[in-house]
Amino acid sequence: MALIVNFSIANAETVSIPEWVFTVHNFWIEEKISDDEFTTLLNYLEKQNIVDLILHKSYDVKTNFLLSMMQNQDAQRFVSCSDGWYVTGYFVPVEKDYSDEFIIINIGETQREFRQDFVDAIKIEGWGKTLSGDYLGWYDNSFHINETALDQNGQPLVAGMIAVDNTIIDRETELIISTLPEPWNEIILISADEGPAIKGKHIDLFTGEGKLAENETFRVTGYDNKVCK
Repeated sequence: MALIVNFSIANAETVSIPEWVFTVHNFWIEEKISDDEFTTLLNYLEKQNIVDLILHKSYDVKTNFLLSMMQNQDAQRFVSCSDGWYVTGYFVPVEKDYSDEFIIINIGETQREFRQDFVDAIKIEGWGKTLSGDYLGWYDNSFHINETALDQNGQPLVAGMIAVDNTIIDRETELIISTLPEPWNEIILISADEGPAIKGKHIDLFTGEGKLAENETFRVTGYDNKVCK
């Protein structure tokens, strides 16, 4: 699985991650190593205190690493600020976290079985990771299957990505929201997604996959936030 993100905002000199780890990260992006190999490496580095991950240790290690790379080390460069922003969160449900009976759904010309409460969550969040390891999406009033969860522009969803109203914030704008709870207030967020419900001074923050990511959506949701870019 290749996740293409602009990580020019982070390097070995600005975050506490050794230079060679960035090289391995590029191998993962270029699919020279597998998703499992990259996860195993990150788990080892975290346990050896070589990589300092900014979320609690039980959080998905790949998401944690990506967010650590996006941690802000130079807040002074974000000087254009405005108040009164509403922030919400969205996540990717993981089917193994759900327990309802299985139901049959149509995906194009095929049929597959998924848990009812998992499907219900997908209809709210947009995508979910299935027991088979692929991703079930709901848009255009129909279900879709893909190797990764996608944003509105067909690009892979990455933790720290935000959906914005592009009439207010341009696409690929880097910003920080200092009023969010830790560690989100220290992360450089990237406006790479959009959505029909995101209008005006509203930012929707993607927090990752699974129950812990769902919990983070509750923590980041709130009014009267300060956004700086």
